[in-house]
Amino acid sequence: MNVIFAPDWRKGVPYQRLLAEALERHGVRVSFLEGYKRVFPLRRLLALQQCDLLHLHWPEAYYPRKNDVWDWFRRSRFAFDLRGATRQCALATTAHNLHAHNRASESFAARNTRSAHTQAGVVFAHSEVAKQRLVSEFSLPEEKVSVIPHGDLSVTLGAPVSQTEARTELGLGGGKIVLMFGAVEPYKGQEEVIAWWRRSQPEATLVIAGNPITPEYATQLVALIGDAKSIVTRFSWLSDDQLRLWLCAADCTVFNYRQIFTSGAANLARSWGLPILLPNRLDTVLLDEPTPFVTRFDDFNSDFENALNKTLAVTSNFGEAAQWRESCSWDKVAQLTAEGYRRALVTRCH
Repeated sequence: MNVIFAPDWRKGVPYQRLLAEALERHGVRVSFLEGYKRVFPLRRLLALQQCDLLHLHWPEAYYPRKNDVWDWFRRSRFAFDLRGATRQCALATTAHNLHAHNRASESFAARNTRSAHTQAGVVFAHSEVAKQRLVSEFSLPEEKVSVIPHGDLSVTLGAPVSQTEARTELGLGGGKIVLMFGAVEPYKGQEEVIAWWRRSQPEATLVIAGNPITPEYATQLVALIGDAKSIVTRFSWLSDDQLRLWLCAADCTVFNYRQIFTSGAANLARSWGLPILLPNRLDTVLLDEPTPFVTRFDDFNSDFENALNKTLAVTSNFGEAAQWRESCSWDKVAQLTAEGYRRALVTRCH
């Protein structure tokens, strides 16, 4: 079976590379749809290649927002482009997001997501709650949506080091450290956490580590932090080595996404055995709960402080997460993905 992954976003996240490597071990040959062409990018790019199935991961790559007069056209053409591109092959989609980040309000955005999932022979979701949300939101048949684990991202980082060694490498002192890591974007809700930290002054340091989406957003967060000495920013892209050090240095991590469908970062923290604090509203992000390593809260006014103290009382333990890592191994993910591919091909034949 020949499969093409689109878009080729291997430089941004390791998900596609790790899945492709595992699929190869299951007899699926994977290549990547590189580049971009004008007018009908998917149709023109696929015309140059042959495949049995196109696996579309992030549809918004083919209606990019460039803030020019052509943005409307790029969004409006997508459904027709995808239909033309898949006339000779089957289609699978992965619902990494319910809608593209920061773009749900754009004209045609919801229609484009619906069109991709409707045309697909199989849609992959990363939790049962996510599956039901997709079925409800896009009127999909339940049998079309296949639940697969997200996949263990810790395999790219190597073995953990001691907390003392990690903090020395990062130039950190003692005391409790609460980490927010990954790309720094507005939808992740850093502002609320910063406001609570300034107001409540807990006996812990909040560290926000990652690359801001724009310099202007970084400036905005720095202004919000002001002179709060218990909030530290490390604004830069995190290499695998740096990410490993931060995961080892922290006592826990907090996620406050305003809205999210799947969180690779939360899955990684769970694989690392790092205690996690996240809001109850993120009900599509399931982390093998109940477990002492995951605590949820309702809001910052009622129970965040108690939930934070509960999370900080749990000791990070990479070894304790071994069963979780096994449950989301890439070989398991690849096996379930290949089964979904075969169903999509059968559906197309009929």
